[in-house]
Amino acid sequence: ASAVPAAQARGPFRFAGEFGLYVRVVEDGLDVRWLSETFHDGVVRAWVDDRLAAEASTPASDRHAVHLAVTAPVVVLEYGTAGQEPLYRTTIARDAPAAADLDPPAPDSVYLFGDVHGEFDRIVALLRGAELIDEGLAWRGGTRSVVFLGDLFDRGDDVTRVLWFLYGLERQAAAVGGRVHVVLGNHEVMVMSGDLRYVSGKEKIIADLHGVGYQELFHPRHSVLGRWLASKPGLVRMDDLLLAHGGVSPTYLGYSLTEFQDTLRAYMDEPLFTGWNDTTFLAEFVENTPLDSAAVARRWGFFFGSESVLWFRDLVLADTLGTFLDDVLDRFDARVHIVGHTPVPTIRELYDGKLIAVDLRDAASEMLLLAKREEGGWERIKIPLEGPPQPLATGG
Repeated sequence: ASAVPAAQARGPFRFAGEFGLYVRVVEDGLDVRWLSETFHDGVVRAWVDDRLAAEASTPASDRHAVHLAVTAPVVVLEYGTAGQEPLYRTTIARDAPAAADLDPPAPDSVYLFGDVHGEFDRIVALLRGAELIDEGLAWRGGTRSVVFLGDLFDRGDDVTRVLWFLYGLERQAAAVGGRVHVVLGNHEVMVMSGDLRYVSGKEKIIADLHGVGYQELFHPRHSVLGRWLASKPGLVRMDDLLLAHGGVSPTYLGYSLTEFQDTLRAYMDEPLFTGWNDTTFLAEFVENTPLDSAAVARRWGFFFGSESVLWFRDLVLADTLGTFLDDVLDRFDARVHIVGHTPVPTIRELYDGKLIAVDLRDAASEMLLLAKREEGGWERIKIPLEGPPQPLATGG
């Protein structure tokens, strides 16, 4: 890792706490790395069922790394610098995440975000404004649901903080009957497969300070955040809402929710998934793989092709696919398809309200609220960062 002092290397960015936390699952415990704003002794404690299970200290530095021999399913980490009060606190689920819920029930209110791209402060402002979290960033949304339609990664400066925030908020919401849903987007797949072209400079500094490649921070088999992300769905039906990052294309219309998710997980579990952008790995893989060229092409198309559910744009860009959209909705027993990925100036309805586009050119500047009507259907409201909520109108 670089020996450049924090004040020179880091500029105005935030790195302490969950802004720069990296936790890796190993056979006999957890490897924990965190950053501090100044050179100081580090301290970390692991709590299991309110009992101190392990603790460690590090010499004065602005980057800290320890191994904790704690194998309990749930571990509460307290970490920071000596004398700091209070220490940062993050709850870690060490066991593999549960399988994705592909058909969750919809509560009376569903809040949806498009591509947020690391805009942590904006997400917090919108959630606070809707009284879904409190001033301490804890869940207060009761049984309501929040959905993030992918592309948490890239471009913005606080991707790591966004991920840890949602990782914790998901657990808090579930404890009281609420839900936080994350649907995979193309940028999640890009980072986990080693395509780092859109990673912000600040996020790259986090990896440099920890002495690892940025992809490794989110490795789908080793890191806590990577394993969590790899468990997420690519296609979800919630009541009569069909949710995807890009959208269902003709290539994948024949899949059921379960078939699509099984394919997604099977392909992500293969060594090829993390090696798509490693030319040395690919050369050896092509020479030694039992897969034929068609099988490799299917995997590439599934993750990166223009008709991938993660990348498909035509439903938003065209206005002539109404019949196909009806086929999609019929196939998945839904009435509305909600998608991100294709930027629009404001959250908007298309195809007489059968499609809602929520990826904003100005990331995380609005969120969508769907509130159930007594007579059926959904009241559709867009909530901006500034100004009052507004009814959603066709065409924006």
